[in-house]
This record gives sequence, structure tokens and C-alpha cells, in this order.
Amino acid sequence: MSTARDAYREYFTEKLWSWLPAIHRELDETIGQNVHHAMLAALAEQAALIKRSHDRLWDDQYIELADDWAVPYIAKLVATRLVSALNPRARRVDVAKTIYYRRRKGTLAVLEQLIADMTAWDGKVVEEFRRLNRMRHGLDGTAKNGRLSQTPEGGLADLRHARAAQLVGDPFDEFHYTPDMRRPNGQNQGANQNSKGIHKLSLHVYTATSVEFNGVQPRRLRNLVGPLDAYTFDPSGRDIALYAANDPARDWSQWRTADEWALPRPITCRLLGETHYRITDTSIAWILNGAPIANLGLRQAAALDLKKLQGQTFLNAAALLRVLAGLPSQATLMALGVQAGLLERSLIDHCGSAALLPGDNGQAAFGAPVLQVGILAGPATPRTRTRACQLSNWVVPAMPNIDWFVDPTRGRFLFNSQGEPAHNIRVRYRTGIIGSVGAGAPQRQTTAPIAPVVWQAASTAPGIPANGTTLIMDSATYRNPPDMPMLINTTVTAQEGERPYIRLQNHWRFTANGNNRTLLLDGLWIGGRPYGDIWLDGNFERVVLRHCTLDPGGFDALGNWLSPCELVVRGFVEELVIEHSILPNIRLNNAQASIERLIIQDSIVHTRTPNVTALALPRTHVDMKRTTVIAQSLNTLAIDVERLNASDSLIAGRIDVTDTQQGCFRFSARAANSRVPHPYESHVIVDDAGLFISRRFGDVAFAKPSILAPKSIVQGSEMGSEMGAYCDQIKPIKTRSLTTKVDEYVPFGRLPNLILDY
Repeated sequence: MSTARDAYREYFTEKLWSWLPAIHRELDETIGQNVHHAMLAALAEQAALIKRSHDRLWDDQYIELADDWAVPYIAKLVATRLVSALNPRARRVDVAKTIYYRRRKGTLAVLEQLIADMTAWDGKVVEEFRRLNRMRHGLDGTAKNGRLSQTPEGGLADLRHARAAQLVGDPFDEFHYTPDMRRPNGQNQGANQNSKGIHKLSLHVYTATSVEFNGVQPRRLRNLVGPLDAYTFDPSGRDIALYAANDPARDWSQWRTADEWALPRPITCRLLGETHYRITDTSIAWILNGAPIANLGLRQAAALDLKKLQGQTFLNAAALLRVLAGLPSQATLMALGVQAGLLERSLIDHCGSAALLPGDNGQAAFGAPVLQVGILAGPATPRTRTRACQLSNWVVPAMPNIDWFVDPTRGRFLFNSQGEPAHNIRVRYRTGIIGSVGAGAPQRQTTAPIAPVVWQAASTAPGIPANGTTLIMDSATYRNPPDMPMLINTTVTAQEGERPYIRLQNHWRFTANGNNRTLLLDGLWIGGRPYGDIWLDGNFERVVLRHCTLDPGGFDALGNWLSPCELVVRGFVEELVIEHSILPNIRLNNAQASIERLIIQDSIVHTRTPNVTALALPRTHVDMKRTTVIAQSLNTLAIDVERLNASDSLIAGRIDVTDTQQGCFRFSARAANSRVPHPYESHVIVDDAGLFISRRFGDVAFAKPSILAPKSIVQGSEMGSEMGAYCDQIKPIKTRSLTTKVDEYVPFGRLPNLILDY
């Protein structure tokens, strides 16, 4: 209400002022204190609140438009059990779709909708009784075979099929099991325990989000002998897991359960290389009219032979070619040009290669491809010239007519660039992100700058205005950005949905020209090669890092060390704000440098350098919310500040606060032997083994607490969520909301088993 732009307050103030007798208005102006006017302004503000409330009375009758306070009242009209108020989206959707849910109670479609509605995550529901090994009877009908292994429904598994064996315990598992009579555990993370049984339903939930990066300049690591060079999709040179599209069916009226490539999960080599073929009318029509066969009689004979195979599915190209080689017209069908064209037109849409890789037209079977490589402003390499492989040692067998070898589990590839320089190569890929932290995170919103200086498709960074905005329009790599020696009010921001990589070969210096200068860095990923830090010189009134990643360091795919990009203050900063960012540390360069106030929230500070304090700011007042700080060990000093107000934060290291009489350390965790002000509902970490799922920057679950962490950390924040940078994801709250509604709408007699990926 206070931010409304309806001008009600001004209107009512002037209205009341006009009703006031003239003598009082004259006295107000004569005395100059405006006492009456100020009193009327206060009354007008209350009148504006009442007016707004009246205006919304009609909207508050509709769940889509109602204020949050009205949701419980509407819920009583439909007699639904509301979930936690800390999950407002789920409450509103629950009330809006209660009647819809009840009409379809017990169906798989409703259960999968509940996953999306209650948590905003994706998932797949599996009826476990369909995976039980049993004798079939006459009323069962014809047994269906598995899509990959051709294992008959309820029958013995074909353990020779490596692709199907890889999916054991997965929602796409095709093998069958003996019943497990134990009750399901309720919630399993990354496991599939106690899930096989007649009465059990497994809800596989994916908490990660698949985020696409397009137009990225990959990092070339090796110039191999021959036409192929070695690259990583990640511009810093790290190994990363590539993810499938986050695109399950959203039209619930036309619902069908999600395919493997439509869920936010890592892509395997076997999924990427999966090719299924079926002879269709399109294949036969091409043989008759478009194939490079000169003789009409040969065309017709080949088409007649193909009609004998029409409708049959072949699990790979070798199986199809083996059958074609046994046909009477095999000489025609096995000719090089005919064979390649027939394979291309017989590839079915519902297989990994067709769904993830581009065809000759640059598109995948269901829209934009998930993985793509090409030369700048040139066509993408088609799937016919692509192979999935394992590149642990960067070696592949020689294969003619193949330009692109991809290892999706490591994010590596070999590419024949046809002599083009490495900086002209661009890739499209997806990776997983759990929370809105760091550069390229989802749900980042930017305001459109006015008359910005635009960076786009340039290998060397152009200039930056001293008093204005620089807008980076793509996700390319920009080397050696210019220093700012005369900074006044400078903004460097990335376009929404893009993640540019700023590669430093030296320190990037920002110098304030005078007093009260401001700097904003938004949406940038900054890394040094061989080294490079951010230097702040001069007198800054305010410096903001929002959705930025200052590379915390690590190792690339060849094992070479990547230097961390530190934030170094060499002058004076009145207020430093870090929001939704990742960085290694903040330090003062000299005794005269200082930061008066540091505000850090929804961020990760991870220092990998020995004997380096993450926040070494002995004269700074720090306000910290929902932040994770990771030191080298629990005994390492992580934070050294004068005053500290911390809430919902996870500090894996020691804290030393000088002034413990002011401030508070609430709903947060720290190592033993820490000195903190007024601890309240806080936790002492005694062992950091298994505290985080991963400490490696580049992993999907980087700096996320694991299930081995104490419950006081996993559910220890003020709202009952996990402490640290992922607190606002409210994972425990969403999980409880989902469990509550699944119990309400699950089929009678079924036992739900919730299986989370992270």
C-alpha cells in the first residue's frame, strides 16, 4: 500500500486543505510551520488506505487477484487444508485448483501437477506395482516391452543392455523387482530406498533448475594433432555437468508424463547418443521422390521393400542397417547417399539425440536444441555429424564425417573448427542451478538502462562511461576490460538471461573521481587468467555487486589452478552491498583503506587460499542475511569485523567480532571458539565433514547443506528453512507442503515415497 502510485494521498490532502477555513490556511502560511497542513496530510494518508481497501473489495473475492490476507477466507469456502503461510504461492494455487484436484483425485496427472503447484519444481510419479516381477495371467493382456531394453513387463531384465542398466533406481527404470514390504522412508535424497511395493507411489522431484546459456565462447584447452581441438563448454575451463531441458508438459489438459530429456537432470553419454529409428510414410516417400537413385524401377523396388518394415522400431542405426542389408534391394538402400538420407528421415522424435541435438534445419525435435556448437554467425553442427563419447583422456577413435564429439557428463567436447579461430566459436548448453545465486542465476530482473553503451560479440572489452551504463547484450567472453580512472556514477550490467564472462589478465581498477561516487556491477562473471582482482580506489559512497560471480578459484579440466578473483578495497567505501553473489573474499589493501558498512545477503563467500580470511574487515559494521561463508577449515578464521548482525547464515569457520555488546547472531551457525554478539537460536558446528554436498564451484549443489548436516542447520533458519545462501528456496517448507497435499489426493491405500535429487 505504501508504494502505490495512485496519488490518493495527495488528492485527499488537497481536498481536506480546501475544506479548511481560510483563516487557518492563512495562519499556516503566515507562521510558516504548516502545522495544519501536516495534520491534514496524516489524515489524508489514512483516508488513502481506506480508499485503496474499498477499491480492492471486488478483487479480494477472486483468488487470482485477492490480497494474501483474503486467501484463508476463500479457502474456507472450498474447505481446503491450507499449507504453510511461508509458501504463499502454493496456498494461492491450492485454493484456486481445489475443485479441479478433487474431481481428478487419485490420478497421476494430479500428483504431478501437485509437484509443480506446491513447489515450482519438476517431477515424475511412478506406480511401483508396475515394476514388480510376477507371473502374468490371462487377464493381463499382451506384456509391454521396455522402450530401451525390450524387457517384457513383469519379466526378467536384460542385464546386457548397458543403457537400461544405467537407469536402475531411476524414474525411467525398465527392470522389475521383488516386492519390499517395508513402509517407505517418506523422503529420500538421491536414493530410491524401500520404494518397490504393491502399494507404493514414488514421487521423483527435481529441485534444480535447468538454465540455458546461448552464444557462449567455450574455453579451448588443447590444440590437438589433426583437425580436432579440445574445449570445455564452461568459459572458465571447468568440468561441468550438462543438463537436459526444463520443459515438461505444462498443458495439463493434454497431460502426458515427462520424457527423460524434458526434466532438469544431467545428460548422460548414452542419452545423448540414443537414436531410435522407424520406417514411416515420410521415409518411403523420400525414397520414391527425393533419394539420389537414378532408376525409377530401383526406386519402386526399394520402396516396396521398405513397406515391409513400416512401423517397426529399431533401437540404433546398426540394427536398422543390418535389416536393410538383408533386403532384396539392399544395394540401392545401402548406397552412401541413400543410407544417410534414410537414417536422417527415419529418426523418431522421442529419443535423446533428436530431442537434444539440432538437425539439418538447426532445430531439435521439440524446438530449440539443448546442445549446439557452431562458428559465429554460422550454422550449427547437425546431429548427423555429432557423436556422444567419454572424454576423460581427450582421446576418441578416428571417425569420418564427424566434426563434434561431446562428453555431457564433464562438459567437454572435441570440435573441428575448419580453421576458424577459437574466439569465433559459440556454444549453446544448459546447466543446473539450485538457487538464484551468482551470475546467470534464474529469476534475475534488471531495469532497462537509458542510452547505454552496448557490448556485444566483441572479444576485447570496449570502453565504459564514467557517468552512465554499460549493457552487455550476450554471453560471450570479454578480455581485458578497461580500467575506470575517473569514475562518477558507473553501472556495468548484463542483459537479463545472459551471463557474460569477463576474463582478467590483470587487476580491474575502479577509481572514484572525487567524493560520493557510486558503482554497480550486475550479472557479471569475472575470473582471472592468469590472475586478476577487482580494485576499488578513491572515495565511494556506495558500491553494489548484484548477481555477480567473482571466481572463487579451483582447477580447470586439465588440473591447472584457476586464480580467485578477490574484491580489494584500496580507498574508502561508505556502503558495500553484496546481493545474490559468489566471491572468494573481501579484503583491505592497506591500513588507510576501510569499509564503513557491509551489507551482504543471499550470497556465498568461499575462500580456497590458505591463511586468507573471507571477510577481513576489522573496522567494518556488517549486516549479513542468508549468507554462506566457507573457510579452509573450521579452525580457520572466516570473519574478522568490528560489529556483526547476522541472520539465517551459515559460517563454516571461526568468527571474531570486536564489539560484542552491539549486534546479534540469530538463527545462524558458526564454528566453535567463535566470538559473536548475543547469540540467539544459533548452532555451533563441531564437524564439517559432510556439511556440504559439494565445495567445488561449478557443481550444481555447490555450498548447499547435505542431508548429513545437523537438523538445526537444515531447518534452522527463522522460517524453518536451511541456513545459508539457499534459505529463500524454502526447501523444507515446500517439501512439507507437497507431502501434505499428496497425502490428501493420493489414491486410496497408496503410500507415497518422496525422492529428491538434492
